[in-house]
Amino acid sequence: LHLTHILYFRKILLYETPTMEWEPSTVYRFNDMLAALRVMYTDGIANKYFYMGDESPDGHIYGLVNIAAFLAQSLKETIKYNACDENSWDLVDGGYPLSNSCGQLGQSYQDYTCSASEAHMECPVKIDMEITATTNAKWWGAPAPLFCGPTSKYPFTGYWDHSKDCNNPWVDPPLSCEEYVGQKGGGFNNESPHPNSSGRTDVEGCCFWGRGVIQTTG
Repeated sequence: LHLTHILYFRKILLYETPTMEWEPSTVYRFNDMLAALRVMYTDGIANKYFYMGDESPDGHIYGLVNIAAFLAQSLKETIKYNACDENSWDLVDGGYPLSNSCGQLGQSYQDYTCSASEAHMECPVKIDMEITATTNAKWWGAPAPLFCGPTSKYPFTGYWDHSKDCNNPWVDPPLSCEEYVGQKGGGFNNESPHPNSSGRTDVEGCCFWGRGVIQTTG
């Protein structure tokens, strides 16, 4: 792997920009990948390890194929989007519900449970928890990072209007795009509740959206 690090930098760990160009990811790095593989191969987590092959004549090939499969899934899930946190992408009735942080495509992330053997690792839902994602899409009008918070602070949630022009210095008062770094368009609309695909119109306890290179949720 060390001998091919330039190839990873130039051909694999790339993301697609809004202008359809490919650039090295600022989130996923070769040295970080090696460090993570080393931990998962030698120490593991919860008695689970990353398979790196065996002592058979072709054992090292099996390990490399496993790395390739893992990278293929990672490229599809997150690397090509330069994303760590899940993007808000489930469009409902013409807008991106702010309650997408609770779950997209009809899911409810906070209701996920572990198997009986791993139930001791479940995290309890804390309704007063507040978190804002650190990454989000960057196309024109792309929704702001996902967030969660109690209904005492957010009694209901609206939607992200991806067609809103937030950059108009000629109106009075002037408009500017300030919801996230690199924003070019779009904006919040909290005039009325806007349910996500499972009917949620709040973000209480909704802090379990996908994170990491394979978008672990729950």
